[in-house]
Amino acid sequence: MRRSKLEMNLDILKILASQGPGKLKQLMDKTDLSRSVLKQNLDFLIQQNLVEEQNLGKAEVFYVITERGLKVLNVVAPIIEEVRKIPALLH
Repeated sequence: MRRSKLEMNLDILKILASQGPGKLKQLMDKTDLSRSVLKQNLDFLIQQNLVEEQNLGKAEVFYVITERGLKVLNVVAPIIEEVRKIPALLH
């Protein structure tokens, strides 16, 4: 099933919140997104101040969820989970 942009972004935030800073390759494996799609989503999340890049020597870039990202995740994720339950109620 195809995920919406919102769902992809929430998946990224959930992973960073639960597992800590991650490299691009690690996030690709955990989100099952291509490099280009993941990078687009990360760029959006960075622009919204939900995620930030941290450079740690040897040109290694790690992605970290911000305080704002945690707040958004804690508000939006429960709402999305409830919305997903609605179609099941209609059948």
